[in-house]
Formats: sequence, C-alpha cells, structure tokens
Amino acid sequence: MTDRWKSVLMDTRLFAGLSSEQLDVLLACFRAIERSFAKGDLLCLAGQPQTTVGLILDGRVLVQQEDEAGSRLIIGLFGAGDLFGEVAAFAGNGVWPNTVVADSGGAVLFIPFEKISRPCCRACDAHQVMAANMLGILAGKAMLMNKRIGYIRLKGMRQKLAAFLYDQYRQNGSCTFRTQMNREALADYLNVSRPSMSRELSRMKTDRLIDYYRSSFTVIDPKRLVALIQAEN
Repeated sequence: MTDRWKSVLMDTRLFAGLSSEQLDVLLACFRAIERSFAKGDLLCLAGQPQTTVGLILDGRVLVQQEDEAGSRLIIGLFGAGDLFGEVAAFAGNGVWPNTVVADSGGAVLFIPFEKISRPCCRACDAHQVMAANMLGILAGKAMLMNKRIGYIRLKGMRQKLAAFLYDQYRQNGSCTFRTQMNREALADYLNVSRPSMSRELSRMKTDRLIDYYRSSFTVIDPKRLVALIQAEN
C-alpha cells in the first residue's frame, strides 16, 4: 500500500476516526487486493460469488443491473472513497447482485468481507470504530436508495428531472453544479429514455427553469422546481 493510497483511505468514511497506526493494523489484518482499472473494465459481474467489498481508491465506477433484453438500470455512480458491494455482503446472499463497470480509469481495493464483519481475535479498538463507521455507511446507502425510488415513482419526466436537479442544488449549496453522471447514465438512473430526457431538458431550459452545458447545470428558479415536484404529489 503506497503512501498515496493510505492518505486516501484515511479520508474515507470507513476509516474515519482512526490513527495512521490503527489503519496500518487493519490493512495488515485485511490482506486486501489492490486492482487498477481502465474505463469500461468489468470489476464485478452479477450472479458471481462475492467474498469481498470494493473500496474505490481513485476513479469512478457504475453499479448497474441489466435485464434479459439488455436494458440497463443504473443503481449508482461512485467515486474515490466510496464502497460498493457492502449492502449485498451484509445481506448474506454470497453473490454479487449487480454488475460493476469502471466509468473511468482508477484503482480499487477489494477487502475480504469477513475481515470487516467479524472483529479480530483481539477485538481491537480499530475494528470497533470501523464497524460503527460501516453501520453509518449502510444507513446512508439506504437513504440514497429511498431517494432514487422517490425519483422513479414520480410519473412525469419533468417532475423526475426537477426532483433530481433540486436535490443536486441543495447538496452542492449552489445554483450551479456539475453532475457526476453523463446523459446516458442519468437517463438510466432515472429509468427514462435518453432522447425523451434530452428533449425535456431542452424544454426546461426554454422555460427558464434551468440552464445547462453538458454535465454542468444551473438552477434558475428553485421555487419553481419545488412547485413542479409538489404538483406531482
């Protein structure tokens, strides 16, 4: 483990509150596998046995599902410091429920799940802190999933986009922000067709609700977005 990756790990939610020495103890216990990847690389395949969780050191990955017809549903886009596979691992099914594909070049640390879920024989403080951090991460993932379900349940395309963009505006604390997802990924995430979504974005721009260029958006009138969302309900 290089000093560069160690500094990344120190800033993750999983290892929050640990000293450098405590992190060294955990890494020695984990015997984790570091893997570099290029954009488009397949990191995990749905249905395959799962014994690890992934911690992204650098880059971005897409967690996705595909049906028999080949239609893709984006579960989420995750970046440096994020985990993937932890929810399924704790569910105990023993297989990857989703496929994970690299959205850029980067690196990931695959950590044996049993090293996270079971404290070491010494029951050291580091493991206990990490276990508490993991509970917080799982709770956060549950909230993100509920948020996404909320988007999908909205009936109108404009309402889905209004809800997503308003949440991004609030999370970033600015009317202007960049989304991590490109148009194709965003359409899959909202479970809508890309051409229809692009047309609706153009109409929202014409109506002076938003402005955008590629992945950069500006919310012109937050109150009107809220009114759109509430009108759906």
